[in-house]
Amino acid sequence: MSKITKKAVKRGNMRLIQILEAKPKSFSILLSIFTVGLIGLIDYCISPEISVSILYLLPIGIAAWFVNQHTGFFIAVSSDITNLLVNQIQDQYHLHPLIHFWNALVILSFFLFVSHLLSQLKTTLINLEKLARTDNLTGLTNRGFFLDIVNSEIEKSLRHREPLTLAYFDVDNFKQINDQFGHSFGDRLLQIIAKSTTNTLRKIDVIARLGGDEFAILLPRTSYESAEVVLHRLHTVLLASMKKENLSVTFSIGAITFNNPPKSVAEIIEIADNLMYLAKKKGKNLLQHELCDWKVGSEEWKVVNSK
Repeated sequence: MSKITKKAVKRGNMRLIQILEAKPKSFSILLSIFTVGLIGLIDYCISPEISVSILYLLPIGIAAWFVNQHTGFFIAVSSDITNLLVNQIQDQYHLHPLIHFWNALVILSFFLFVSHLLSQLKTTLINLEKLARTDNLTGLTNRGFFLDIVNSEIEKSLRHREPLTLAYFDVDNFKQINDQFGHSFGDRLLQIIAKSTTNTLRKIDVIARLGGDEFAILLPRTSYESAEVVLHRLHTVLLASMKKENLSVTFSIGAITFNNPPKSVAEIIEIADNLMYLAKKKGKNLLQHELCDWKVGSEEWKVVNSK
């Protein structure tokens, strides 16, 4: 098989997987049941000397991978029963019934093993993907995945001509808090911040921990005025969560809203980061928010409104 053919087959397989992933689980269940019946019919119509038992792995794999382990087990048992019935009907050698049942038991063990193996592999892949995208301490999106999301939202913003807001904030004097109360306390503080922020933002918003006590928030399709409301509410909620813990902890937030964002993710994050440090220079515990337009061709951005 040539490299071109292999690539075409691989793309076809990936496309098929994407289609099945997008379908509801009920579709995969019905597809598995239909495939078991189809294979059973083929098995019945062809010569009994030709075994097609291995084909039952297809519906078992669909059920185990795209639905769940229990459904995979159900399809495995259904496949084994179908195979047993066909073999008994086609028994031209008049074998002892126990032989058919023994063969069925052996095949069932193999089917169940494959179903279990596929289910565990799917679970492992999901966990690995989650670990690759998630910050271990807070459970938020990590830096790498956040940058990918921002890049995608920039393309959408430019394509649909929609505004985009990115905010950058951290804990004022976090190093002193760590030195005074210890790193375990600092970790707990970051977890409280993550939970409070997640509960305050909308489902379409994305919050990430970029490292240390630095957090970034992406507000897709959010204008300057709407972002002002969201960020002021977030600031209030964060201060209230600290007060609830009897802590005198404050936050500095820098935010940038683009009507026409630059294509560089690093550029946007750098601007938001600079605005956050500007808020610190002004006395900390502030929101420094600017509305900017990226001037295409001149490769520079222009401040339209600032607070």
